[in-house]
Amino acid sequence: MTGKSNLIAVDSSIPALRTENELEKSHTLLNNFSRFLPGMFFQFQRYSEHQFSFKYVSAAVEQLFEIKAEQLINDASILYRKIHPDDLAYLIIGIRRSATELTTWHHEYRVLRANGGERWLVGDATPEKQADGSVLWHGFISDNTERKLTEQKLLAAEQQMRLVMKASNQGLYDINLQSGKSTFSPEYLQMLGYSAEDFPDPMQFWNYFWSDGVHKDDVANLRKAYQKHFASRGAIDYHAEFRQKNKAGEWRWIMSIGAVVEWDTNQRAVRMVGTHIDITERKRIEEELMLNQELLNASKNRYKELARELEILIANAPVGIMFVSNDVIVRSNQALAELCRFPDAQSMIGVKTSFLYQHLDDYEAFGDAVIPKLLADELVEIEWRLHRANGEAFFARVAGRALSSETYHKGTVWMIEDITEQRRTLDALRDSEGRLQRLMNSSLIGIVHGNQRKRLLDVNQVFCQLCGYTREQIIEESYFWRRLMSESDQYICMQAYNELQTTGTTSSFEIMLKHADGRSIPVLVGVNHLENSQQEWVAFTMDISDRLRMHQLKTEFISVVSHELRTPLTSIRGSLGLLESGVAGSLSDAAQQLVRIANTNSKRLIGLVNDILDMDKLANGKMSIKSEPVDLVVLLHQAIEANTAYANNLHVSLVADVRLTPDPTTDTPHAWCLGDSDRLMQVITNLISNAAKFSPEDAEVNIRLFQSGKVYRMEICDHGPGIPLEFQAHIFEPFTQADSTNTRQQGGTGLGLSIAKTLIEKMQGEIFFVSCPEHGTTFWFDLPVYRPDKLT
Repeated sequence: MTGKSNLIAVDSSIPALRTENELEKSHTLLNNFSRFLPGMFFQFQRYSEHQFSFKYVSAAVEQLFEIKAEQLINDASILYRKIHPDDLAYLIIGIRRSATELTTWHHEYRVLRANGGERWLVGDATPEKQADGSVLWHGFISDNTERKLTEQKLLAAEQQMRLVMKASNQGLYDINLQSGKSTFSPEYLQMLGYSAEDFPDPMQFWNYFWSDGVHKDDVANLRKAYQKHFASRGAIDYHAEFRQKNKAGEWRWIMSIGAVVEWDTNQRAVRMVGTHIDITERKRIEEELMLNQELLNASKNRYKELARELEILIANAPVGIMFVSNDVIVRSNQALAELCRFPDAQSMIGVKTSFLYQHLDDYEAFGDAVIPKLLADELVEIEWRLHRANGEAFFARVAGRALSSETYHKGTVWMIEDITEQRRTLDALRDSEGRLQRLMNSSLIGIVHGNQRKRLLDVNQVFCQLCGYTREQIIEESYFWRRLMSESDQYICMQAYNELQTTGTTSSFEIMLKHADGRSIPVLVGVNHLENSQQEWVAFTMDISDRLRMHQLKTEFISVVSHELRTPLTSIRGSLGLLESGVAGSLSDAAQQLVRIANTNSKRLIGLVNDILDMDKLANGKMSIKSEPVDLVVLLHQAIEANTAYANNLHVSLVADVRLTPDPTTDTPHAWCLGDSDRLMQVITNLISNAAKFSPEDAEVNIRLFQSGKVYRMEICDHGPGIPLEFQAHIFEPFTQADSTNTRQQGGTGLGLSIAKTLIEKMQGEIFFVSCPEHGTTFWFDLPVYRPDKLT
């Protein structure tokens, strides 16, 4: 018998070459998957009785036959020398019959191992008639040693069981089917864990047998076996297998064998004898064998499925895939054909890969970069500038790996992805990051970028200048912020960050930043999350040294106003009041006029001082504002009474309009809210005096009070010139007045409305206005309703 030397010569035509290439590709796929299956795939071709060869064997042949794949392909007769002499003739006969009848070849046989032992194998192969008259089998051989040994053990166990049963009559029973009388051997009860004392009357045992002893799912089959035996008059053997419960409550498999040994004149069964054998262990072995066979079948099916899935994956992959042997493409997918501008994947077969490179130097440089990893059987990942078939260049991400030398000579598989657009996007992103970095460094505010880890991610140049450290020092050292802040300021920052994590926002705060030279710099810090990120944050730091100096100057100015200006002004105002009232004697008309002007201006100046002090208290949170029940109706009348003289001097009338339902007990309307009566009187007085001040002579100022939902609203309406549109947005700002002649003539500090807004908001209220130039202005404020039943 000969091997490779007897093979038909290879046709050098192109179709034959392509067939061989396709076969090699299939072999590669088989090699890749056969490594995970418990057996060997093969292709065996038989030309005649003495001329045959293996076209393909998977790597598992070395494990099963202790022969390398190359040896078997070169000389197929080696395999026959491995077959056990007792099995060789039957093996040859089986192959001959399969070739003649073209039926599936299935055979179990032994092979001799190098250590002198034996291995049982089972083979299955499907024959295929070739055009040249030869037969090609595609098959699979697996190790069957374990199952054979199990079967042999099972056979020996059954033989021993039969001998034991025959010698000891274990499990025998004898029953009269018409009278119900029966006997059975003690061994039958012992087999189930019972004793003769458990069933003194055999009828008790058989009653138990049919009612509780036999598994309910097996009763029908057991009765059917009896009935078939009876109906055939003993021609059909009685044989049944069923589950029976033993004394411990466990289900045991029982094999029942018996026969009717006596029939009556009507050919009805009278007496039956038989034996019951515990076959639980045999059933367990059978289940294991069945499971092993199912696993083997599943492995075979899985291999076929994986091969099909791989074909689908390669064909439909979104990236280009090609298999290369000796720098020639032997397989490709449609994605690669489209990427390289070929008509289809088939047209790439046989094309050298050199078209992908600009010139020979580029090709050699690529080889220098990837060959070391290919030789080391490592994955290659690289980005390279490649060319399409039409010469168009593109950037590609290339990944590849070497293929088995058994099926490919210098074989590799490559995945190629066009990343030209990704590169453009990445370059644009780098440019954008560069512009952002320049923008950060050109900002007048220090910027810090970080996350929940121990290092800061980035800072801008302004922050570096602010703290006196370089960018590298700040972002490379762990927990660098501990250098920049005291422990108390670190705690403040941590509280702000926790608030940001919990609520999504946090107020700005002030800390002292430690400079590298040892001095401390006051900074205002604001923190927020980066967009679409809950882990990364950005902080903005601004040097507020100048602001604090200005605050210090303002504090000193307020102190001067409070202690050095208000006291003498009060004394001057008192003296001028006395002079104006004539306490010091009569004055000439000219002197009286001068005293009156001086007294009026002193009152205005004291009002300005008081407004400045109130603003300072409000800004620093030092003004105490009570929260107690207040009746706005009473305050309204008190305010009108207090401002009537002022309004009369301006020839303006104050008109109250209370639109509330009177209290049925007092017949008097009330408007209870929570607030500070003195501060509310200050607000109402300011609004009334402003309305009177800007009203024309003989006009009315209407003060309305009514309930709107859950709030009380007070409106002060005048019929003056209104507030210019360009000034309305600034009406509540401190030291703000409309730039008009009337305003300057009427005077004022420009602080009243700002103070009023702050006071109303601190009492949980709201203040605003509606104004139409030349048609007057209405200022209003709302305060929440306080229910009278809460009053004590």
